[in-house]
Amino acid sequence: MKGNIDIPITLNKIRVVKRIGPYFPREFHPILNKSLVITERIIRAHGMIEFVKHQDMEYISESIPIENGKQRLNHISNAIEDELQQGDIGDIGMTLETVLKINRLKTMLAALAPILSQPDILNSPDGLLKLADILMDGKTDGEKDKLLDMINMLKMIKDESPSE
Repeated sequence: MKGNIDIPITLNKIRVVKRIGPYFPREFHPILNKSLVITERIIRAHGMIEFVKHQDMEYISESIPIENGKQRLNHISNAIEDELQQGDIGDIGMTLETVLKINRLKTMLAALAPILSQPDILNSPDGLLKLADILMDGKTDGEKDKLLDMINMLKMIKDESPSE
């Protein structure tokens, strides 16, 4: 077995030395640490060399015939759904949450841009309607109606309030 590294046995020995190392006198710690680092690096390098040696790796070897794009997307979404059920949903949830927050921020920035460029836009009903159009982008008809009702209420309040 000359020249071969028995990875499992070596990893076990590293684990044992890490457990018993603190019981050695302090003057042995530098040499133990250096030996552990060198051994772990050799194991990692050996693993990398073994991986690189296999040039004939083919992860995707065959193509599955698909009739149309809709069927292809259906298969892809089913595979992703299966992975989500098996994997860690927390990481994916954080990613989706970030995407949703970015979308909300984009809408807010689109609404703020006219306000920052023309602060008087808030004083006119037409300006409020322009902002409402920006805010209503992507909303359902019910949500748009509610927002328009709120704008109409603001108009009525402004018309009824005494001017100062």
